[in-house]
Amino acid sequence: MTPLVVEKQALLESMENDAGFLKTVIGIFLTDCPGMMAEIRSGVAANDPVRIISASHALRGSVSLFGAKSAIEAARVLESMGKQANLEGVNEAFCVLEREIALVSFALEEIAKETV
Repeated sequence: MTPLVVEKQALLESMENDAGFLKTVIGIFLTDCPGMMAEIRSGVAANDPVRIISASHALRGSVSLFGAKSAIEAARVLESMGKQANLEGVNEAFCVLEREIALVSFALEEIAKETV
C-alpha cells in the first residue's frame, strides 16, 4: 500500500480538530503555492541561487504544515543547492519538487472537499 501524501486525520488533529480552520489553512496554501513555485521556477531558469533559496525555504515552511515528507525534502534539496551555490542538477530537482507539490495539492484539495 502506498503511504498517503497527507494523512487527513493527523492533519485535522494538528489543527485541534477544527475542520473550518483546516479548510482555511488548505485554502491559503493552495492560493499561495503557485506563486512560490513560479518564483522557484524563475530562480531555476535564471540560475539565481538567492531566489531559489528564498522561495524554496518559504515553500518548505508552508508544506511542512501538512507533514508531506517527500515535498518537504524536495524543497529542502533545492534550498540546499542554492545555499551551496551548486545548481548542477537543479532542473531535475525542480521537476521532483513539481511532482511532489502536485501530489500534495491534489491530496489537500480532496481533504478540503471531504471536510465539513
